Amino acid sequence: MTEKDKQLLTDLEYGKISYDQLLERFSINIKEDSEFVRKEIYAAVHSAKSEEIGMTLPLIWLSEDIDKYIDILNELLINPNHRNHQEIAKGLQDYPSPTTVPFVRKALESNFDYLEYTCSESKAIAKWFSWLLYSIGTTEAIELMKEYSNSNDEGIRNEMIYRLKKLHV
Repeated sequence: MTEKDKQLLTDLEYGKISYDQLLERFSINIKEDSEFVRKEIYAAVHSAKSEEIGMTLPLIWLSEDIDKYIDILNELLINPNHRNHQEIAKGLQDYPSPTTVPFVRKALESNFDYLEYTCSESKAIAKWFSWLLYSIGTTEAIELMKEYSNSNDEGIRNEMIYRLKKLHV
């Protein structure tokens, strides 16, 4: 990614330009070049720098073909080296995939240690994951909610119970 591309992404983040303006001026057609998007995201993940990951993540949203990147989003959901977990959880909720369930399990098993930067209680964070499991809606997702409705963590337990009631199970 060129320095100009990075500046465009920064300008987008700060509301100085629109998505359309970024797409017009970007050095690569993000919508057509999924290999470029993957390469940039993997390089950012490999750098383990939060700001690099945060800068490249919009490439996925800009591609307008989120389904192509579910595997990357799943990995980023549990990667501790960035601060975009809520955004990723919401993105995965909007594009539900059964492949996400094992990653949600890992997040729940972590006691949210890697999410301490949010300064949120477990109930607030558990809400991201209960909504995500709810949107996936598979038997495996529902079973995971049932399992964590017995969690020792009150926030997780209550959130999973609440979401299960919405499913009428």
